[in-house]
Amino acid sequence: MTPDQPPNKVAVLSASRHRAESVALAISEKTGREACAFTQPDLAVFVGFQTILLDLDTNWESSLELVRAINTRYRHAEIILLGVAESEERVVQLAEAGASGYVTSTTSLQELVTILQSVQKQEFTCPPNITYALFSHLAHLVSCNAPALPQTSITMRERKVLQLLSQNLTNKEIAVSLCISEHTAKNHVHHILKKLGIGSRNLVPRSLNLRWRLASTRPADTTTILG
Repeated sequence: MTPDQPPNKVAVLSASRHRAESVALAISEKTGREACAFTQPDLAVFVGFQTILLDLDTNWESSLELVRAINTRYRHAEIILLGVAESEERVVQLAEAGASGYVTSTTSLQELVTILQSVQKQEFTCPPNITYALFSHLAHLVSCNAPALPQTSITMRERKVLQLLSQNLTNKEIAVSLCISEHTAKNHVHHILKKLGIGSRNLVPRSLNLRWRLASTRPADTTTILG
């Protein structure tokens, strides 16, 4: 984070005030980031927050609707759900709703901090079976729901550039990876964005649903703060 960027503020929403305040305090102490506790799902209170932690309501569908509503209003906010029962079906539903990650009920404080840091870098750690389910679902959506582009629309070279672009590589990094000039890489990126109707290269990962990626895991302490 550069000095010109605002601090990454964290909102913690839970029906239990004690729980919300405890998690917010722990985050502030461990990360130095400003964390605020809320008990009412009022979308207006999330203005200015880059990360939003939602404590799961007993009604799963209501929780998903809240994620969708926040994602629609605050497109750049990272949404993390607390207390998720980790299953392939539920994680896929979270990804579709717009969540950036999840925390199980047995997650420790150090693990929560690590997840916050990973999500901020647009990364997330999950078990191989969950990762497989996510990519399988993405492939299913592409094959069943997305209209196929004409074969002449995206060239093979542009597909390779698009793959690197989805990893947030710069034009220079793309050029080095493909052994082409930076000018050529820039032209490829320009043509790809125009063909796909995407206004900014920064929107490519979100548009392709590739934000859920494997990241290296770190040792965690044994202090459980959830559950």
